[in-house]
Amino acid sequence: MNEPDLTPGFEYLMKENHQGLVHGVLKRLNILPNNPQYDDLVQEGFIRFAQKYIEYDEEKTNNSLISYLYQGVYWYLLDLLRKQQRQNNHTEMMSAEQDGWEDELLDDSEGVGEVNDRELLNKLWLNCTHDQRKFLCSSFNEGMNITDISRKYRVSRKTVYKWKQGVQKEYLKIR
Repeated sequence: MNEPDLTPGFEYLMKENHQGLVHGVLKRLNILPNNPQYDDLVQEGFIRFAQKYIEYDEEKTNNSLISYLYQGVYWYLLDLLRKQQRQNNHTEMMSAEQDGWEDELLDDSEGVGEVNDRELLNKLWLNCTHDQRKFLCSSFNEGMNITDISRKYRVSRKTVYKWKQGVQKEYLKIR
């Protein structure tokens, strides 16, 4: 894959304190120098600045070029931050799903043996609807999360959450 030569873009970046443009974008995004990501985002901004400089087709008048570069760096860094936030949220959600009521159901810390857990699961299985059994089987036997279960059965995640709530209610009844 041939990547364009970014040298002219970096040379323009170093002229006339154009580095301040990237720092201005970060300030607009409320990313301050004390942020642990600041230096990485500055470097990402510099690279994007050079890429946008190379992509700019029109006559290189100073005002329109600076506006174009500023907006390009701003959108890129904003997308980057949103992507990181989505990944962080997904990671937190996954850990929250795993630390739910299922752990209480299979917890042996109270001295309840594996046989009692199996009996409890059998009682729960008998009291659940067909859809709730799908959830039980997928989450316990196959270790699937909500998203995977919804894909497997081709239903919405909201539906799977309803199945889960039904299982929780049945569990509290027999507990």
